[in-house]
Amino acid sequence: MIYCSISGFGQTGPYRLRGGFDLVAQGMSGLISCTGHPGGPATKVGVPISDLNAGVYAAYGILSAYIHRLKTGQGQRIDTSLFEGAIAYTFWESAIFFATGKVPEPMGSAHRLNAPYQVFRTKDSSLSVGAATQGTWELLCRAIGRPDLVADPRFRDNAARMERYQELAAILENVFQQDTTASWLTKLERAGVPAGPIYNLAEVYEDPHVRAREMVVELEHPVAGPVRHIGIPVKLSDTPGRITRPAPTLGQHTNEILEWLGLDTPAITRLRESGIVA
Repeated sequence: MIYCSISGFGQTGPYRLRGGFDLVAQGMSGLISCTGHPGGPATKVGVPISDLNAGVYAAYGILSAYIHRLKTGQGQRIDTSLFEGAIAYTFWESAIFFATGKVPEPMGSAHRLNAPYQVFRTKDSSLSVGAATQGTWELLCRAIGRPDLVADPRFRDNAARMERYQELAAILENVFQQDTTASWLTKLERAGVPAGPIYNLAEVYEDPHVRAREMVVELEHPVAGPVRHIGIPVKLSDTPGRITRPAPTLGQHTNEILEWLGLDTPAITRLRESGIVA
């Protein structure tokens, strides 16, 4: 048997009996300490990332154990937690701390290792710019009409730009605020500089690329009517996944599952009459 447990803090250690929530795991893992803007209030990651990552690691562990079982016939137990799932996502911040002893702090949307690599305000909204290499930095400077910045000794290489990333951000944002997001995105795409708009979720699901990649799927629910679902993010060439049924109503598949377990109709009826299942 392959048995997997996900808990707040795992099955061993001094915190094994504690209850756990995503917020608690984010706080204790260090994620909250390096999220948000410098000097701002403590801010969690916007999505329940420790919950989600614990689930991903559980699936990874189950598949690893299954491969082992196919080879050896032996099962095993998998033990993972929200706390460890959150710590695992501090890989860059932990690596910096291990190497330097310096505790990483919040940087807003800026990158810890590359500049410019962050969100900038424009004339009408905001956009993200990823000029993370020397080549893309030089392309960016030309695309925004500031080729002089390439030769500026303050920003001559990535190390220099990181030392002055806030000064550099102020210069670039002043430029970006002179035109609209759509105009800048056109110019940056033409120049080969990675960039993108800052979408809300309504805009995400209207994006033509999101629809082309089938990341929104609409199904008919027997009670709620048309219901949209997030699509499958991994595309397999030979065995592609498909979302074919909406979320079930309460008890919708009770009989089906009990029959699969080997119970006949009289046995299922007795369970229903006794209130054991519904």
